Amino acid sequence: MSEFLTRYPRRINLLKGLHDFIRQEEIEFDQLSLIVKVKKEELVKTLFAEGFKKVKFENRKPTQIGSGFSKKLKNPWEMHLRLMNLHEGLIAIKAEVEISRRYIQHIGSVRAPVVYEIESILKKHRIEYNIWNEKLRDYITHIVDNHQIKLKGPRLHAMPWKLMILGDTLLLFIYALNFFRPI
Repeated sequence: MSEFLTRYPRRINLLKGLHDFIRQEEIEFDQLSLIVKVKKEELVKTLFAEGFKKVKFENRKPTQIGSGFSKKLKNPWEMHLRLMNLHEGLIAIKAEVEISRRYIQHIGSVRAPVVYEIESILKKHRIEYNIWNEKLRDYITHIVDNHQIKLKGPRLHAMPWKLMILGDTLLLFIYALNFFRPI
């Protein structure tokens, strides 16, 4: 069973001079986005350079720009990233780690939003960004400390969709031969 370890901000300082605390149960609502002011094409080029690929099938969000992106991580994990259209040429980046879409366990898998993994990519490519808290509608100026998140992989070995469909088709074919075989 594979685990994925990450961090998510817990105590934060905001641009307005306020302090806030993101509770453990609020993490799943993914209130944080990385905001960049670059052209979409430049951002997409950066993502491809980092090993991301376009996602073919996904649940699109209302303000999402084009298709999402995914990057394979340590098996069976992948990072799923979306670019969201904001006003005045700003793009919000939202990302999460989940069981890869290649596996049947993706359907009911645990997920966690990620900030630091995307932040490191932006720093590496010298793309300026700010962290936006959607709930408080303000930018984060300083992260005091973090939640430690441990995602547990599936108990059973991850089963690829393609292999499962092939096996089911083969079984169906064998049963069909037995059913239609003359007596």
